[in-house]
Amino acid sequence: MADIYRFVTKSNNRRPVYTSYELGKMVRDKRKSSGMNFAEFANKYEITERMLLQIETVSCSFSPKIYKICGSILGLSSEELLAEYVDDVNAANYRTKDNGVGVHATFEIANDIFNEIIMQRKIGIN
Repeated sequence: MADIYRFVTKSNNRRPVYTSYELGKMVRDKRKSSGMNFAEFANKYEITERMLLQIETVSCSFSPKIYKICGSILGLSSEELLAEYVDDVNAANYRTKDNGVGVHATFEIANDIFNEIIMQRKIGIN
């Protein structure tokens, strides 16, 4: 399967630690637990209410500016926000006797589908 993701990634077994949906939820959870209303919370972080709403509902593209805002709100560094998780495919092989050949093929198909969803979201197709 040819997809654009293969041209912009080093490995199919790498995933962002935080997706934009997770960051949006984390920001929303922090706002709710802060005891501040929506306007107060936005004002505290010097962003508009519209921007806060877009982050919480993930209705904007997560640009470097948005990542910087999320980092400020969540107390996370750029390195933490952009960190990657590497899938341990060997952890899924504990029941196989054939060195996980079928498991690896299944991981590849799942990765292709997942990566395609990510890229379509990024270019606004869906």
